[in-house]
Amino acid sequence: MVKPRQRRVKTSNPQDDLISEFSEGHGVSQRSREKLDALKERDKSKESDVHDQPLFSTSFEVDRILLNYIQPQADNPRYLPVSIPPTQNAEDIAALADCVVCEKGILENRLPKDHARHADVEKEILAIKELAETLRHNDLIHLITVWRANMSNYPIVAGHRRYYAIRFLYGGMVKIKVKIYLKKPENVHILRHVENFSRAALSPPDALKSYMGAINELRSHLGEEYEKNKFQLTCSHLGLSKSKYYRYEKLVKYEASVMPLLVEGYVTQLKDFPDEISKAENKGGQEAVHQYLKAILDAKEYMPFSEIGQRNVEPESSESEIQKAPKGRGRAKKFISFPKVEVTQSSAIKRLLSEDVTKLDLGIEWDSLDLDDTKQLEDVLKTILKKLSDA
Repeated sequence: MVKPRQRRVKTSNPQDDLISEFSEGHGVSQRSREKLDALKERDKSKESDVHDQPLFSTSFEVDRILLNYIQPQADNPRYLPVSIPPTQNAEDIAALADCVVCEKGILENRLPKDHARHADVEKEILAIKELAETLRHNDLIHLITVWRANMSNYPIVAGHRRYYAIRFLYGGMVKIKVKIYLKKPENVHILRHVENFSRAALSPPDALKSYMGAINELRSHLGEEYEKNKFQLTCSHLGLSKSKYYRYEKLVKYEASVMPLLVEGYVTQLKDFPDEISKAENKGGQEAVHQYLKAILDAKEYMPFSEIGQRNVEPESSESEIQKAPKGRGRAKKFISFPKVEVTQSSAIKRLLSEDVTKLDLGIEWDSLDLDDTKQLEDVLKTILKKLSDA
């Protein structure tokens, strides 16, 4: 015999009744209600007009979503023509062609060598792999930003490189924390541009200080393991290439003499300077390096080692001889070397003269181009002619 189900009726307790009374305004004295109304009025008077601006009024949330639900956008400059295999079988992945393959442990450029973006994609992949090494050991500081088209479609607003790096590390079946706009922003292209160009590079002295602080922290956390595998661990944790690692290490080796040159602005870039230090070191050891750095400090201007090498190559050279030696400055370059153009590339010249090349997608960062730097202008001319000829 089946017993009939008992019907349970929820009865309120005195505490629930009291809470209900207070929420409805019952049981509250007239004086208390007047104080509450006064507080509300005071808060209302403090409201600011800035809360109507985008920084405060844009609706978004932070949540974890499946990486496969995040969709790269073809109209974003950071977009790569990635194809997703139907399964994770090796055969399906191997069958992909004329695309970029980005899956767990695989990031390959399979575009044809004559594809217009082949070289640019190669550079992007190197940068993404460096970022992936950093994310392997550290949290994601800047979240990928998306907007919700539906519950399984989240187009990327900003963060394509981070998306590819995470997919390369863990595949698509992981949940990550993202910033989600509840609807498509009206200024999505402006947001993308700001994202791509808003991060100014550190000044040379700040960059060196940052590197030294990072390696000191690695040494503190990893102990003997770090000393045994310094190169691998530094590159992995900081996302550095081999060349960047050795440049920074060369600067750290002579940090006491290098830092004043960076702080005073006599040396304004860290790319070629370490190579010049190496040239001095190979020529005359550490003493030659200190003489080279002192020559820059005395001249209050950067110069390559070759300009002072003839008088500073011997370690036994005295300081007085160095000071008496004339400061060779070399002749400033007066002409721009125009790249050689084949007859078959004449169409590139026509396009260069007839079109606004700054509006074309040539992979050139026009905002950071120094028009007074002849070397940069020569490199840009070569790039433009090559791109226009291949188009």
